[in-house]
Amino acid sequence: MGRLLAPPLAAFLFLGLLLPSLLALVPRAQAAETPAYIALGDSLAFGVGVSDPSTGSYVALTSDVLRTSERYRERGLQLINLSAPGATSGDLLLPDGQLDSAVKEIRDRQQDTSSADDNVEIISIDIGGNDLLSLTSRESPCFSDSAAEACLQRFGSVLADLHDNLTEALRRLREAAPDAGIFVIDLYNPYSGTGNPLEPIAGLAVQQLNGVIGAVSADAELQVKMADIFQLFQGRGRQWIAADGLHPNEKGYAVMAEVLLAAIQGRQVSIPADLLAETPAPVAPPSDGSVTADSGSGSDGDSLLLLAIAIPVSFAAGLLISGAYFLARGRSG
Repeated sequence: MGRLLAPPLAAFLFLGLLLPSLLALVPRAQAAETPAYIALGDSLAFGVGVSDPSTGSYVALTSDVLRTSERYRERGLQLINLSAPGATSGDLLLPDGQLDSAVKEIRDRQQDTSSADDNVEIISIDIGGNDLLSLTSRESPCFSDSAAEACLQRFGSVLADLHDNLTEALRRLREAAPDAGIFVIDLYNPYSGTGNPLEPIAGLAVQQLNGVIGAVSADAELQVKMADIFQLFQGRGRQWIAADGLHPNEKGYAVMAEVLLAAIQGRQVSIPADLLAETPAPVAPPSDGSVTADSGSGSDGDSLLLLAIAIPVSFAAGLLISGAYFLARGRSG
């Protein structure tokens, strides 16, 4: 009798030892089947301005809503937030930086033959505000003489570098993930509707920066979509901006998330009524006293106009006017 029971008992004990290992494979298989959303950017994607950036940023809010959508309710969606406060467009391209990490994640998932449904399907980027901060550094020719030709050239280089860096980042992302949806978020004027003396000048500077971002995003070969928040934030500086006066608060990030979601889902933006309950404050008209250079025509004229607005001859005034927004945006927190 004992001899008859020995083989079944041995098999049972063997299965008992093997079962935990087999069960351990199940969660990993399920996780490998989950598609991903990668976010790149600066303090906005990170979530500076709210008490818990991990849940209150526009990136986190967007991913939470997507997980409950028909597209991802059963499949799931993994958020990979690579953003870093203070990041510039050049930082995106650093070795082992955000872009390298994103491309590696994309390729690793593509090469995972154990799963057919774990690719990166959504990519978002917000960047550019910190690029202008370089004009106020001690190494910048604008620090000692903002009216010098070297400062003019440096300013043009900042805009050109933003254009080239963003283009390169989007090109590499598109090459790595040809089927993913790539979305670029523009910038807002945090002073809009506040009556702050910086309001009109910051508004013009942000629009110029958005012009560069928009021009890159319009490249048909990149196949990216813009999520335009600038107009929605007009007159809402006291309503949607955090106590630091620069980053969005909970309401501001909710608006950004809705704009991004609308772009991802290919629908019209629908801001919740409670966020629009307050009437936007009047927006200050562009300042006409600070422009001292002939705007001319074409891109050179645009650069001179922005320089005259954002970096007056007095460096101290330039730092106060143009640097206040760009210095804190992405650097604090």
